[in-house]
Amino acid sequence: MATVSISEAARLAGISRPTIYKLINSGQLNLTSVVKAGKTVKTIDTSELIRVFGNIENLPAGTAFTVNQEQEITRTDSRDLQGLQHKIELLQKENEGLKEAVASRDDHISSLRQAMLLLEHKQDLQQPSPPPGRWWQFWK
Repeated sequence: MATVSISEAARLAGISRPTIYKLINSGQLNLTSVVKAGKTVKTIDTSELIRVFGNIENLPAGTAFTVNQEQEITRTDSRDLQGLQHKIELLQKENEGLKEAVASRDDHISSLRQAMLLLEHKQDLQQPSPPPGRWWQFWK
């Protein structure tokens, strides 16, 4: 389908530009951003306008849009379907195995951190503190 600017969409729908922006911000109307000549241009697909506003009467002459309400049924081969389902099962099992590996690695990292904290704590205890003395008795 063709895309139109926000101003053109407002003109085609017979509403104001702020109303178009309100519909976009509320999620009722989808917006497409396209980069042209280094600038981002916001456009709206005419099929979106037809979806939200129904039939658009302000379209230029010679432009005919039809919305096909019928859905075509896609035929699937049962062998292909079974093969894909088997691949999905294998990938799910692989995913579970990887999650377990990540969990065990996280546990290992946690235990290493605890061991490192214990070692750092022991090093602090082993360093003797200087004996207390008077500062003026530096010759002793």
